[in-house]
Amino acid sequence: MKYDLSKVGIHMNLQYECITTTINSKKEKNSAAFAFIYLGEDKVMCRIFEGSKSLKNIQETGQYVVNVTQDPIIFTKSTIDRLPDEYYTDDEDIAILKDAGSYMVIDVDDIEMKTPEDFPIKNDTNIYFINGTIKDFVINDESIKAFNRGFSALIESLVNCSRYKIVDGEKRQYYKGRLEENKRIIEKVSDENTQEAMDILAEEYEKN
Repeated sequence: MKYDLSKVGIHMNLQYECITTTINSKKEKNSAAFAFIYLGEDKVMCRIFEGSKSLKNIQETGQYVVNVTQDPIIFTKSTIDRLPDEYYTDDEDIAILKDAGSYMVIDVDDIEMKTPEDFPIKNDTNIYFINGTIKDFVINDESIKAFNRGFSALIESLVNCSRYKIVDGEKRQYYKGRLEENKRIIEKVSDENTQEAMDILAEEYEKN
C-alpha cells in the first residue's frame, strides 16, 4: 500500500526526528528519539545503536511505532529518562503516545547490523539498520509536521552569521566551525531548498 506521508511533512529519503515507541513481552513501554527515513510506498527505515531498550524490544516483538510530535518535553524525557506511563495510550499490546499528532505502526522486515567499519561513526558501537513496512498511519492533528533538524541547523547558522560579522579571533573561528558542522548536517538530512539556503549563507560568510 502507498501512503502519503507528505500530509505530516515527511518526504522520501530525508531524515526526520520522531519518537519511536516500543513494548516488550512484559508489557513495559519505552520511548526514544530516533531518526526516521521514509523510503517510499509503505517502506521505512531507522537506525538504532546497539544496547538500547528500543532495539531489544524491536528484536523481541518485530514491531515499533513512529510518533510525530514536536513536544520538547517528550523529546527530552525520551532521551534522558524513562517517559512516564501517563504519556501513552491505554492500549496494552502497543506503545503509542497519547498526544502524538500522527503515528505509524511499523512491522519489521529485516534488521542488519553494521559495524563502525561498515558505517563510519565517532565511536566503536555497532549500529542496526531496521527496515520495515507501514502497517497503519493515523493523523490526529492535521497541522502536525515531522521535525527535520536541518532547518534548526540553518536557523542557528543565520543567528551566528550576525555575530560572526562583529567578532574576531577565536570567536570568529568558533562560528565558522559551527557553520561547517551545520552544513554537514543539512547536506545529510535536509531537502534541496534548505541545502541551497545554506550554500547562500556560506557564501555570505566568505565575504567577511
